[in-house]
Amino acid sequence: MHATRSAEIAATVADPSPVLQLIVVSAVEILQGAAGVIALLEDDRLVPRASYGLPAGALASLHPRLDRAILNVLGQLGEQVSVLYVPSAFGDWARRYHVLALPMQQRDQLLGVIYVFRPADAGGFSDRDLHVLDVFARQAAGALQQARATADMLAEKTRLEEMQNTFVSIVSHELQTPVAIIKSYAATLAREDASWPPETIQRVSRNIEEECDRLHRLITDLLDLSRIQAGRVAMRVGSVDLPLLASEVLEQLSPRSPRHSLRMSFPPSFPVVRGDGDQLRRALFNLVQNAVKYSPNGGEVLVVGEVLPDEVLIRVIDQGIGIPPGEEERIFDRFHRADTRLSRATAGVGLGLYITRNIIQGHGGRIWAASPGLGRGSVFSFTIPRAH
Repeated sequence: MHATRSAEIAATVADPSPVLQLIVVSAVEILQGAAGVIALLEDDRLVPRASYGLPAGALASLHPRLDRAILNVLGQLGEQVSVLYVPSAFGDWARRYHVLALPMQQRDQLLGVIYVFRPADAGGFSDRDLHVLDVFARQAAGALQQARATADMLAEKTRLEEMQNTFVSIVSHELQTPVAIIKSYAATLAREDASWPPETIQRVSRNIEEECDRLHRLITDLLDLSRIQAGRVAMRVGSVDLPLLASEVLEQLSPRSPRHSLRMSFPPSFPVVRGDGDQLRRALFNLVQNAVKYSPNGGEVLVVGEVLPDEVLIRVIDQGIGIPPGEEERIFDRFHRADTRLSRATAGVGLGLYITRNIIQGHGGRIWAASPGLGRGSVFSFTIPRAH
């Protein structure tokens, strides 16, 4: 009979409540009990989440007794004791009922306890009863774990969908903005009723070039995203001089960042690494550009190289807005942008750090971010294996 009930229980959902209710009802009926409770461990307390056969108001009075009972549960789990009789914790219940309780565990982690009560005059519990309840305890633990995993998966799916919708909206804006600016400047220069001095033409031409570069970077990011998702990232491996790459990146970005001091510091005889020079230049460019972008008040952006026994370490240090606590890993996720006022107001689609991480990992390296706090700057670090 309980095999049929077990099959029903196997169909779990994100909300474990219906499954837990089915389990406790089945356990009570099969063990010929009078009542049952499933209590889950939440913040070091046993909280009833499913019950059957208890008189009105009994669950509320049982709640504090469960909290005291947890000491018995935790203590005996360490001794690998399966049957837990907790008469002292249940007061009047212990005098009127036999109590059989089993832990619900997954990989030695206590998730909760399932209790079955049988009237004292109906006789105690047997070894067979213990075995049957153990089946239900395992079912409950599995259902709870699967429900939590499903809930986490659905939450992550929702988060990614929201990020993707935001991404589409941002991309549309980021594509339209440079096109509109370029069109406006071109129309201005093409006016037949105006004569522009050379310095104006030069300034407008420079602005058009910058917007074209911005458009090119966005399109490149989108193409790179497509290649990464398709697993079609090709590498042209050769010897790479990272100090030279850093110098080229700083030289490229310095004219666009008049409020920032872009500097680099590498020890003499810095070793070459094996890798794709274009990709590593792109990674460095993304990190330095990111440092500039999120340092609206200017300040120093420093690229530092360090030689380790088996790898080289590169750090990009800024004096910008910092990283919100808990975001240090997520900022490398696809489409992710840190939730700060500046982030929401700053151009970008949330692909730069995601692409950079894939470049570094593709070279066998590691990348991570750290920040002493909001408003106190950030440090982005990555490693590349040394060529031996």
